[in-house]
Amino acid sequence: MSLDAMFLRYVGKQFLIRFVGLIVFFVVVLQMLDLLNRSESILRADGAGWPSIVQYVLLRAPAIVSQFTPFAALLAVVATLSMLSHSNEITVMRAAGMSIHRVLLPIGIVCAGVSLAHFVFHETVAVNSAEKLAYWEANDFAVDLPPDAGTRTNIRLSHDNALIHAGSAARVADGVFLKDVTINPLTPAGLVAGEIAARAARYEGGRWRLFDVREYQGGANRIVRSASADWGTSLNPETLFALTLNPDRTGLLELRKKIEQLRADGASTRSATTSLLSRFSKPAATLVMPLLGAMAGFGIRRQRNLLQRAILGSALGFSYFVAENLMLALGKLGVAPAMIGAFFPFAIFMVVGFSIILAMES
Repeated sequence: MSLDAMFLRYVGKQFLIRFVGLIVFFVVVLQMLDLLNRSESILRADGAGWPSIVQYVLLRAPAIVSQFTPFAALLAVVATLSMLSHSNEITVMRAAGMSIHRVLLPIGIVCAGVSLAHFVFHETVAVNSAEKLAYWEANDFAVDLPPDAGTRTNIRLSHDNALIHAGSAARVADGVFLKDVTINPLTPAGLVAGEIAARAARYEGGRWRLFDVREYQGGANRIVRSASADWGTSLNPETLFALTLNPDRTGLLELRKKIEQLRADGASTRSATTSLLSRFSKPAATLVMPLLGAMAGFGIRRQRNLLQRAILGSALGFSYFVAENLMLALGKLGVAPAMIGAFFPFAIFMVVGFSIILAMES
């Protein structure tokens, strides 16, 4: 085996061991804290026992792994480079003529593999687990729950100058059924003009029908009750399910179809499009971590100096996650274009990282 191959294997292995250890640490600690809050609710269901706890752990753990993978990569970079610097191994590498880029190459290669694995894992495991967990939680962690047939819960949306809230929406054999519906028409100034409450609503034959209706007419200051009434709205079931889609619990193909449905109906796609692009930018964040954490390993090796550089590298990485969440929020609100909201932090911190490396090289 050549010296280059041995070097790649050694540094890459040191980083990978720390990365895996941190992921396991995050899963165990956060899962235990989560169970402290949820175990009582899980075991309250009829027939629940330790299998329900195991099922919850299996459904919750993939989301934790997916969420904390870039964070674990950052800490693993800082820990690995700090260890190599403390043991003078980086000093030996630099004395042998290795550039900073060359020292970081094995970590970068492993991070590229982690980023790709993160994307595949999130799309094939984490998304499905999150969807099943949300459905199970919405049904109070019931034992032997039938498979989800496309149910939405706690629906809140704005459509046709009205605020619409429903306890749940479910597809049935011949249409869509809503429970606990509340409709608040809005004035041109955006103020609530009244309220229509119904026990249920059903879409069939191309129109909506409300049942057990109670309408408050603000202008006349009176309440009108009726057994049923037509709901004059352009909201169709496909638009309803597209508007209430949770991107974090939806596969890429389905999310893309829902965006096309929203665009065809003239509805806003900014939030869904930003979420779609973030499915690529979040795994890519791992690629930036070797650059941001690099300062932890290079410089004069004194104990205090090493600690300061490790803290500074970690703080720079943390600032990436703050900027990422901020830009995603701005993209979903339409303040920034979806592409900027999803990839601007990645691009700007990549430039910052390379600038730091070049500055340390010179």
